[in-house]
Amino acid sequence: MHIDSIEIKGFGKLKNRVLSFGKGMNVVFGANEAGKSTMQSFIRAMFYGLKGGKRSVSGLPSPQKRFMPWDGEPYGGAVAYTLDAGASYRIERDFSRNSVVVYDTAYNDITSSFNFSRDRQPMVGETHLGLDEVTFENTVFIRQMGVRLDSTGSSVLAARLVNVDDPDIDGLTFQRAEAALIDALKNRVGTERSRVQPLDRLQSELRRLESEHGTLAGRQKEKEKLMRELSEIKDRIRHFETQEQLLVKIGELIETRKKIDEGMKREARLSETAKQLGEIETALAKLYSHDAPGGAILQPEQGNADPDRILPGKSIPDRPLSGKPMPVRTVLRISLLALCAVAALISGVLLLAPVGSISGMVPIPPYVYAAVMPVCVLTAVKLTRDMLAERKNFDADEKTVGPGGKDAAGLNGTAARDGADKDGTAGEGTAPGDIVTSGDAGEKLAALKSVKRNLLSGVSVMCGIKAECISDVRAALDGVRSNLERLSQQLQDGLDEAAGMDIPLPGSFSKGELDVLIYDSDTGWLEKEWKTETECLRRQILDAALREKYCEGQLDDDKGEVDKLQRVEEEIAAVKEKIARLEETGKALKLASEVLAEAAEKIRLNNAPELNSRMSVIISGLTGGRYTDLRGDDRLLLKASDPQEGDVRSVSALSSGTADQMYLALRLATAGILTSGGESLPLVMDEVFSQFDDKRTELALKYLYSEHRSRQILLFTCKMREVELVREIYGNEMYFVEL
Repeated sequence: MHIDSIEIKGFGKLKNRVLSFGKGMNVVFGANEAGKSTMQSFIRAMFYGLKGGKRSVSGLPSPQKRFMPWDGEPYGGAVAYTLDAGASYRIERDFSRNSVVVYDTAYNDITSSFNFSRDRQPMVGETHLGLDEVTFENTVFIRQMGVRLDSTGSSVLAARLVNVDDPDIDGLTFQRAEAALIDALKNRVGTERSRVQPLDRLQSELRRLESEHGTLAGRQKEKEKLMRELSEIKDRIRHFETQEQLLVKIGELIETRKKIDEGMKREARLSETAKQLGEIETALAKLYSHDAPGGAILQPEQGNADPDRILPGKSIPDRPLSGKPMPVRTVLRISLLALCAVAALISGVLLLAPVGSISGMVPIPPYVYAAVMPVCVLTAVKLTRDMLAERKNFDADEKTVGPGGKDAAGLNGTAARDGADKDGTAGEGTAPGDIVTSGDAGEKLAALKSVKRNLLSGVSVMCGIKAECISDVRAALDGVRSNLERLSQQLQDGLDEAAGMDIPLPGSFSKGELDVLIYDSDTGWLEKEWKTETECLRRQILDAALREKYCEGQLDDDKGEVDKLQRVEEEIAAVKEKIARLEETGKALKLASEVLAEAAEKIRLNNAPELNSRMSVIISGLTGGRYTDLRGDDRLLLKASDPQEGDVRSVSALSSGTADQMYLALRLATAGILTSGGESLPLVMDEVFSQFDDKRTELALKYLYSEHRSRQILLFTCKMREVELVREIYGNEMYFVEL
């Protein structure tokens, strides 16, 4: 079989290329990146198609996406080839639509005559080339730098050699049979690694049933435990509810205590207000009845019962200072001042007297007199200043304060002034027609009336009534005191009721007697502790209620346990019986698989001598007789006999060029065995001699010429030296194509 021509409409970087090939050696020459590897991939794709799907493990896109034309459609082409019997065929593919048409010599469409793969594509390569795609790539199709085979490729060839006489289209009868047995064992029975197969499911079900059986067997004890716990929870809830009742009562007591505290504050304010109003009334009465010197008097108007009013046209003259006795402090200061003056005078006389006139009478050094005199003078000055300041204050007090430290109205001066200045104006609210005053008396009268109004207004706001006189204030005070008595009795009754509940006090309230805590503790602390205890108790009640519902639900679910336990035991017996049957089936399948493997191994051993013989002949030709014994072990890992020492060495221990030579021998030998009696397939090789030196390349080309002269070879290379070697060996039999 040989390829006549290829037509590339669009494939990767190649577009609108038509190339013809001869039957023998064809050299496709081009520099790097000229498209040689792309053309080689095009040939494989035309016979076997392109696979779609996701990216590979290495990150490369799928072949169908990888070779999409760089400048758009069309995406596809055609290949014409001739089989060894002389029949010619043409394959046309459109990769963008995933369509393929096969024509015979007369251009009849024979696409439907082929078997179709799972992706609904005609199996042209498998039918006409006699190899499946994987075997094709591991024998006669050699990619750039891809002469060597990895473990997967070696396994493929080993499996293919076992079925060398298989007439089936992919030649893998043994593998399919083995796969069928393994599939039956896995899908119908199950293996040690499987997790979801019948035996796995039955064993999982058995474990579940046994676990359920154990749960049901122990449920009765759990039920008894739950019943005991439920009884304890109910008792605890009842205890919490009684404590909640006690906390409600304590909360009421705290509220009563707060009301008592507020009432006591109101009582104190009303009592003080009543006292001040009484003093104001007394002061007003004195102010109206006082006789002023000079004939002017203050008295109520004729026919007016209000003592706050003053007769029109009258005035109040300034009052003289009272005959208040001098304070003792002032008397002492005057005496000390006189003493300091006498001491200063005597010191001056002694200091200024002639020397010796008085020294005999006073035996004191003169410097003492000099020191005493200024001290006495300074002390006298200070005492004088203090007395003047005190006199000034005394005069100011006499101006505003009457005899006995009170003003003419009977109130202390500060209170009167405060009341007068409360609104910012002493006489605000007094009509000109009410009084006619002059001097301090008028100001004091206006101040007293203003204080009175302010006090009554405060009582009105505080008590929510309209207080117009002192009797209204006293009535409000009586009401507050009556309410306090009622609240006190209510508090005591509540304490007696709480004590009669005979319930342990919760938390902070258990630190002492309840009545002592309620009466003596701060209401803010009481309220805070009460809220904390209430929230804590409610959480405990909620937790206990939830646990109660859980226990009741569990006990309800446990009904009918006896019937359920019996049903589970019956299911366990049935599952064990099925497991026993599947295990017998699994043993039979394993035995069949082992027998088949032994048969395949026997066939492989029978074919091994021929493969080793072919490889030895080929490696001898490729190396010029240096290596003559090349063999593959059970896994087709290559080993050769050292030509000098005779030791057996693995191909991995040899040089890269030698290793490539041996893997090329393996490919050619395997292809010869697999295609024996079939088509003579072309060798499609891309830079296959890249690891060879010139001598090895020459030996390899001479071997191909001598042994495969009539076989089509497509050699893709970028080295002109290889082209020259081919021309020297093949002469005019070489077909040259330059990209």
